This record gives sequence, structure tokens and C-alpha cells, in this order.
Amino acid sequence: MQPKVSVITTVYNGEQYFDKVIPCILNQSFTNFEWIIVDDGSTDRTPQLLAEVAIKDPRVKILSPGRFGFVKALNYGIRAARGEYIARQDFDDLSYPQRLHLQVEFLDSNPDIGLVGCSCLVEDDNRKERYVRIPPNEHGQLVSIMSKYIPFDHTLVTFRKKAWEQAGGYPELDDIEDLRLWITFVKLGWRLATIPETLGVHWVHSKSFWHTNFEYSRRQRKLAKVQWQAIRELNLPLWMGIYPLGRYVYCYIPTNIKSFLRRVVIGLKEQDA
Repeated sequence: MQPKVSVITTVYNGEQYFDKVIPCILNQSFTNFEWIIVDDGSTDRTPQLLAEVAIKDPRVKILSPGRFGFVKALNYGIRAARGEYIARQDFDDLSYPQRLHLQVEFLDSNPDIGLVGCSCLVEDDNRKERYVRIPPNEHGQLVSIMSKYIPFDHTLVTFRKKAWEQAGGYPELDDIEDLRLWITFVKLGWRLATIPETLGVHWVHSKSFWHTNFEYSRRQRKLAKVQWQAIRELNLPLWMGIYPLGRYVYCYIPTNIKSFLRRVVIGLKEQDA
């Protein structure tokens, strides 16, 4: 049977996360999906454990192209996908059981929507914070806040494969690939949306991909450049340039003040959990 959804995951040495991430996808209430897991050159027991999962559940497809790096491996997995919709899932995060059902139902009912996100519980080990991140629901607001921050938690978005193909895939650069792709979606005429429910958990920890590979201040500068890109290419007001400029000092602000700035100055809606 042709899968409606292709869940796409890349993993590099993810042995410690199997007990959480595998059940969270295989136990989804929506069952017409394939799960493509790209083993990005793991050197621990990940390949063996993945093979065992694939034997038990035929919906799981393992691809082992060697060491590509995150974005190239992501595009590699999506090219192999057979589903109409692409659901992202990081190997160290969780999706709640109703996630795929609600996002598929929403996309089926709204053919002009290219991508749908959701609210997300954030477990930030670095800052010792635990909160629910709540993106806006309306397309115009989602476009506008691209000048301020990345509107969706990448691990919990679902989008149309057709939109990804029209965009030429994720840009194979070394960071901020998600926001760059969302900008292209909007330029192509696709609308964005959010389901106002918390549908998963995103962990921020020192061993996560971007913490391991990018200095925090360096990533803030990269994000600022992509925010400027959003302002220019999506015809946002030039005064919004104050937000990417703020990225150059944000990384040096004490942690206990960052939450205030995010919620009061930038306007990011968060609820302590």
C-alpha cells in the first residue's frame, strides 16, 4: 500500500535514544506511513539496532549511504520517500501519538498549506528551562516572525513533498536549513500553519547536533543572516532589521534574562511547564 506519510529521520550514533524514539513513531494513532531512517555513518551499535527494528516492523526502511552530514542525509531520505507528506522526526526527540493523525488531517483539509507545525514542549538542559513553545496560527504572523526567530520546531513539522521538490530540497549548507526552506516555501506561494496543540518534545542538550558542531555565538550570527534574508525576500518592513541585529548581542546576555527578552521583547509565546 502506498504510504500517505513518510517520516524522515537521520541518526548518527543514536544508540541511547532507541527506547524513546522508536515507540513514539511506531505507536502513532495514524498508521499509513513509512519511516525512513538514514544512518549517517554511525560507529556505535546503531546499525545493528536499526536492523532489528526494521525486521520487526515493515514500515521501517533503513538507508545507509555513509557519512553525509545532517542536511545531505535529510535530502537523501526525502528523495527516497513515497509519501505525499514528509514528517520530520529527530532521533533524540519525541512525537505524541496523535501527531501524524492531526497534521495529516489538517493538510488534507487545507490544500493551500505547504507546511504545518504545532506547539512543542522544550526541555532545555543547557539553560535549565522547561516550557511549551506556542507559534502563531495565522500565515501572515508566521511569515512576519521569521525576522525574529525560527517559527517551528523542525523536528515536529509536516510538509508536502511537492513543496520540497519545488524548492529544490533543503539547501545543503551547514546550519539554519529549516528556516531557509520555509522562506522558499513562502516565496513559491505556499502558506504556513500551526496546529494549536502540543504534539511532541524537543530536547536541547550539549550533545545535540548543533551544540556539538557550532558555537552558540556563531549560530546566532548565522541565524541573523537568514533573518535578514527573510526580511528582504518576503518584503517585510525594514525596521524589523532590529531583530537580526539583536542576535549579535543576544548570545552574550545572561541566561536568566534571555527568557524575558524572548517573551516580552521578541514576543515569542511560551508557557512554563
